[in-house]
Amino acid sequence: PSLTWAPPAAITAGTVLGPSQLNATASVAGTFSYTPAAGTVLAVGTHPLSVTFTPTASTNYTSATQTVTLVVSLNQIYLPMITR
Repeated sequence: PSLTWAPPAAITAGTVLGPSQLNATASVAGTFSYTPAAGTVLAVGTHPLSVTFTPTASTNYTSATQTVTLVVSLNQIYLPMITR
């Protein structure tokens, strides 16, 4: 099968991995298994995300795997300037 997964946009620290990042598609029906899984919160840095696609028609197709990179950045906190 054809497996497509574009690298997701960068996220900020504290963001839970979900459908915005874990959104691979395939040309045939099947299931997707992501590492790290949905619900994971990653530390600041660059992380590999991996998906394994298992086709429903496993007698006609084999599994496929793909990896993309996700950047997790710090949240920016803006403090008001206090003048006296």
